[in-house]
Amino acid sequence: MQLLKTIFLFEFRLLARQKFILLLIGFFFLTGIYSIYYGYHFTEKQLAAIDSLESGYQKKYKEIEAAFSADTTTAEGKILFNQAGIPSVIEYKNPLIAVCKPQLISILSIGQSDLQPYYDVITRRRNFMQGSNAEISNPEMLASGNFDLAYVIIFLLPILAIALSYNTWSKEKEQQTDKLLSLQGIYLRKIISYKLVFRFLLVGLMVWLLSIIGFISSATLIPFDLSAALFWLLSTSAYLFFWFAITFFILRLGKSSVHNALYLLGLWCALLILLPALCNTVVRLYYPIPLKTGAAVALRENSEAIWAMPHKLLIDTFYLNNPKYSPLREAADTSETSNKRFAAYYDLLGRRMTQAIENYNQYPAAQNEANLCLSWFNPAIKTQYLLNGIAGTGLNDYLSYQRQVNDFQKTWVDFMTGYVISDKKLLLSDLKDLPQFKLKFLKNKYPEIAVGILYLSGISFCIIFLSRKITVKI
Repeated sequence: MQLLKTIFLFEFRLLARQKFILLLIGFFFLTGIYSIYYGYHFTEKQLAAIDSLESGYQKKYKEIEAAFSADTTTAEGKILFNQAGIPSVIEYKNPLIAVCKPQLISILSIGQSDLQPYYDVITRRRNFMQGSNAEISNPEMLASGNFDLAYVIIFLLPILAIALSYNTWSKEKEQQTDKLLSLQGIYLRKIISYKLVFRFLLVGLMVWLLSIIGFISSATLIPFDLSAALFWLLSTSAYLFFWFAITFFILRLGKSSVHNALYLLGLWCALLILLPALCNTVVRLYYPIPLKTGAAVALRENSEAIWAMPHKLLIDTFYLNNPKYSPLREAADTSETSNKRFAAYYDLLGRRMTQAIENYNQYPAAQNEANLCLSWFNPAIKTQYLLNGIAGTGLNDYLSYQRQVNDFQKTWVDFMTGYVISDKKLLLSDLKDLPQFKLKFLKNKYPEIAVGILYLSGISFCIIFLSRKITVKI
């Protein structure tokens, strides 16, 4: 214990005298602060857009509500009063918005939330082209990723760990202080291990400090989640532990400082650039995603085909698919202006397009599953999945949101169809009880994240165990 205290004190004093190392640490810390600001600004902008949508909806809702008590002594008031409660008018003037709000600690790991739509307009004839409301982004930015704290931790902090540790052993040999320590009976391997522990704690404390700053910043925008914060700290610590285990392994080979630096930087390039690019290429080759133009063509073709169907066949299909409305069947259902004909049109179009969209969504889901499987062979990518999962910004979270939107759209269609085919208007009390979309977060994701953390820790301990088996003459 006395040796550990002595080495930590010596390393701290040595660090205080190395201005370049202090500048390097300061640079990485400021980089982390900027990444938190970047994530905060992005999330703030997204929340502002969502608030604008919700404010617009509430404003239109009050206008629709006021139409029930409009002044019928004026021509404009008569029109508003007559239109009050008509389902198609309510849908047209104020369609429902399904929103995927930023959750947990998403400012620290933006993930897929900048690429995927975070709101959808819900009507009986929904826009089946998902992603149409996504903003246009710079392709270079989409290729490189967002400069959030997850990016800094995964890509940049390993470089700091390498810069601090690559010559921990070789420097002693090059300065020939290893012989002096050996003559004094001091176990050099233990000293090297303690030096690495000091550097691990130094970088780890910086990561924890940046993360805590991120948690505080996130809490000003999104309700704080303690579980997410704890799993974030554990995941980042396990990832740093992995890199220091790799460094320990390279140091145990007994090479020069230059060789150590080259080996470590080579591994960094392989794990963070080459392997991800190769895996991405392989996944896209075996699980290609078709163009969304196919869904657009399917929407147009189905719309035209269904509208051109014989009226009686369309109505028969509707009652066959919705037997609960059979008691409302009338001879006038097949007329050109029949509300039931329009309801039948939207019902059949929705059923056909739901199947088309489910067929399309299986491709990104297959890609995601393949990438998840391959991530077990690359701790860096696995950590990215873990951080995105903790922040609720991964592809799984988006696919879950999309499934919930599709399910809610069916609920909305069923709700409005009952009024349309009955030729009834919504009452003011009905207007207050309109179905509302409530996003449910993914359940049981923390056990999977815990398994991922154990995986990172297990690999690190295995690397350390193998390192200790390497015999090097000191």
